[in-house]
Amino acid sequence: MKKKKQWLPLIMVVLIIGLGARVSYGFPEKAQPAKDFTLKDLQSKKVSLSDFRGKVVLLNFFATWCSPCRIEIPELVKIHQQNKKKDFVLLGISLDTDAVPFMIKSFAKEMKITYPILIGTPEVAEQYQISGVPITLVINKEGKIQKRFLGLVPPDQIEKAINDLLETKS
Repeated sequence: MKKKKQWLPLIMVVLIIGLGARVSYGFPEKAQPAKDFTLKDLQSKKVSLSDFRGKVVLLNFFATWCSPCRIEIPELVKIHQQNKKKDFVLLGISLDTDAVPFMIKSFAKEMKITYPILIGTPEVAEQYQISGVPITLVINKEGKIQKRFLGLVPPDQIEKAINDLLETKS
């Protein structure tokens, strides 16, 4: 009986990751306007989504305690490095409700995150309908959500969504 209980958490994680990957493609079908927000970055500077109008924006909602988030962050760093000289911005939004900024800074350093990290709020999570992490949104140059990826997503799917928008003339 004890062995069965040891495997239960692992089975739950695999199911959650599998479900996240399975439902991650093709939503939304119609581009919806991304709601503007202003959040503080790790240096307490205010950053608004509208600051990046005219660029392709990748929003990645994550938490430091989230195992799938930790798995995808190195791939997001690679995507950021490959596209940072283009009309592209990657913003990580931490939804750690009980973490203080220095803990998130430490996490960013540990994970070698090269893109800006913003401190999320319950209001932003609600306006973007974030019920779990990770969730990644791809926003076009006009400020509309083109793709919404739920759970752990293969990097090639994110790269394709970004490249399709970078190649599109505004």
